Amino acid sequence: MGFRTRAWARVCAATLATGLLAVHPSAARAVSAQTCDASAYKLSLQSLTGPPRADLTIRITTATPNCELPEALTAVQVALLPFKGSPARKFNLTNVPSPGGAATVRVGRVPRHRVVHATVVFGSQIILAGRTRTLLKPDLVLMTVKTVKSILGGKPFYVVAQIRQRTRDVRATATVTVALAGTALATDTIAVGARRRVVRQIPVTLPATPGRDQLTVAISATSPAETSLANNTRRATVEVVEFKVQESATLAQNFAGYGGQFNHHVYAAISRSVGVTDANVGDMERKMRALHPEFSRIFFTPVAFTDPDRMQSFIRTVLLAQSTGTTINITWQGGTLSVASGTVQKFADVLIDLVRNRGVTNLRWLTLQNEPNRTKITMEAYEAQYRALDPYISSIRGQVRYMGGDLVRGPDVGAPNQDVWFQYLATHMADILDAYSIHVFWDYWDTQKLVDRLTEVRAIVDALPASGRKPLYVAEYGVRGLRTFNGLPAGDPGVWEDGTPITQTNVSAFQHAWFDILAARLGYMGTSKWDSYFGKYDNGTQAYYMIGSPQNGWPLYPLYNCVQLLTATVKSGWRTVNVDSVPDTSRLLGAYVGQKDQHTIVGLDTAGAQLNTVSDVPVGYTIGGLPPSQKLQLAIWNETGDGARGAPKPVATDANGVVSITVPQQAVFVLTSLPLA
Repeated sequence: MGFRTRAWARVCAATLATGLLAVHPSAARAVSAQTCDASAYKLSLQSLTGPPRADLTIRITTATPNCELPEALTAVQVALLPFKGSPARKFNLTNVPSPGGAATVRVGRVPRHRVVHATVVFGSQIILAGRTRTLLKPDLVLMTVKTVKSILGGKPFYVVAQIRQRTRDVRATATVTVALAGTALATDTIAVGARRRVVRQIPVTLPATPGRDQLTVAISATSPAETSLANNTRRATVEVVEFKVQESATLAQNFAGYGGQFNHHVYAAISRSVGVTDANVGDMERKMRALHPEFSRIFFTPVAFTDPDRMQSFIRTVLLAQSTGTTINITWQGGTLSVASGTVQKFADVLIDLVRNRGVTNLRWLTLQNEPNRTKITMEAYEAQYRALDPYISSIRGQVRYMGGDLVRGPDVGAPNQDVWFQYLATHMADILDAYSIHVFWDYWDTQKLVDRLTEVRAIVDALPASGRKPLYVAEYGVRGLRTFNGLPAGDPGVWEDGTPITQTNVSAFQHAWFDILAARLGYMGTSKWDSYFGKYDNGTQAYYMIGSPQNGWPLYPLYNCVQLLTATVKSGWRTVNVDSVPDTSRLLGAYVGQKDQHTIVGLDTAGAQLNTVSDVPVGYTIGGLPPSQKLQLAIWNETGDGARGAPKPVATDANGVVSITVPQQAVFVLTSLPLA
């Protein structure tokens, strides 16, 4: 479009020289007195070409205060200088919008490197001129968009965008937007040099509603304008989950597993007097082998030194434990252990005989004194016993290591608290001890205690000097019930609210499972349930077992079925790994990974901890972080309220490694890649 006004003709007559607009000396003198004359402004030009045309960008700037940038240019003359045989070409424009001093003029087809000259007029006949060489427009390409396959709703994750500027002349800036269903979730500003690539991690958060979401990632607001927008958008699918297995976040490298106390007097007269016989004890032995315990504990009492019946029962118990495949901890139950009394030599002889002569290859741990911080023994005397015994068992120390502690909380039983003992173990016995152990018992109505005990000990050990931190085990744990019922003593460990022995309830088994999962999540190496089967420790009654008395046919209580499900699906030597979850959930999951990439997830809803009957509340679990399209078995304990383990059901993760299941609130579930009968 040419200049058509008479005013423009008069300006051109006064200022044109050699066919291009220039500042006439007299005009320059006429405006020199003005505050905002041509000298207050700067003109910059950028000519960029690309299909289907070239654009000339005109920018006027000023560093002089109070000098306004033109919102429109009175006149623009563009000249394309001769280039490779093409003649010069000119055209003129009037009233060109220039908001903020910037204007864009279409100049048609222009080859790369052709020089463009422009003269602009604005304001009170301010005239500026300049030239530029034509370059290629940018072309940003959204090459890849990657994100995790599954994410936790309500928690940030990253969308990773790789962007390339594929032309060779100019740097480009742009906005990258991540959107869901047309709503922007996050934006980022990028700058990409010519023929360069950038990678951006854009934090995004999705609502905590399980399901698949398709994210749209787009490049927009590119400056300078791009050649093409066709390659600026990509999509990515992400699945929102409630739980995410973090396989790289190892909590315990060589998990010892789950097991229980083996009563060392089960074959002795004290137990034979209440119904244990050689004719019926084989039933219990078969059930213990079927349990496949993984980490178990056996007492040794010094009474056995002078009582052959107690000694044979102890040895036979250790051999039973060996036959089940469990890792064995032998604990000196109590009493004097010293060189002077001869007990050190005698105890060492028993241990060496077990290993060297009786083939007890699974004896791996030795603990001295049961719950020493509730006895009169001093910490110094406690240490002295370990150091006195050590030289006497040097021949088996390659197999047998020392576990120290067996601690209870402390002040509530009138003894130095566990903090003091752990400090002593860490600062005085770190060179001889290889692990620490604790005992935990709680009332079924006070489940907060099981949480507090595990978490407080974890915090105590984590705060010890680095040289004194050792792996943590639970050597005893169990649930207690009401001590009286209908005004009468209910025995140890008590009863449920309807008078049922607490060990025979689903509530007890459920709370043990809660304890086991939480212990694994806190990095404990293993737990040994107190205890496994009927037997007499002393003249009192301690009916904590999960296999009942021979008079009743060695019945299996709900806890047995629950522990057996764990030992069938979680193997010693595996890793425990973290499971991240959405906030404020009562659901608890533990995750375990085998050496051959086996996976097991154990979970429950802690809100079901007081349910001894069937709940009508279904609890859903959407779990991510597993291998995609992995075949799994789902096994549920107590699904129908019978305290039994149900038949396994096949399930599989989807292409994103996500599986969704629904379990009754009173139940414990296992998802495993292991085959289940």
